[in-house]
Amino acid sequence: MLLKSILNRVQFHSGFVYGSVRLVEKSARLLLEIEIRPRKGSRPVCSVCCTTGPGYDSLPVRPFEFVPLWGITVFFVYAMRRVECPRCGTKVERVPWAEGKNHLTTTYAWFLAKWAKRLYWKEVADAFQTTWDNVFCS
Repeated sequence: MLLKSILNRVQFHSGFVYGSVRLVEKSARLLLEIEIRPRKGSRPVCSVCCTTGPGYDSLPVRPFEFVPLWGITVFFVYAMRRVECPRCGTKVERVPWAEGKNHLTTTYAWFLAKWAKRLYWKEVADAFQTTWDNVFCS
């Protein structure tokens, strides 16, 4: 079974599709980068008022940290679109996997928070190769 198939079963986001998956080695650490693309014909959603509007360009690619798999750090990689909202003007789109400007996915934040109830925050950060601040914010 492909990783994209598993993600579609566990972490499906309407309006978006999983693209290429790359295994990258950075500073002796393995990273899994999973590209996310907007589904053809889907319109971006305003991050302020949650209405759809036409999108006209994209911002630079941005990584969102997801739950690690097999000890490998996982990132969703996505270039957020700008929305021409009829009510709010030009805004960045709202994405279903993260809140606001947070670089952690909502799923990963809940995952860390659940572990932080059982262990010291520093232990959770060490176990999942993340920072103490990420655990604290979760």
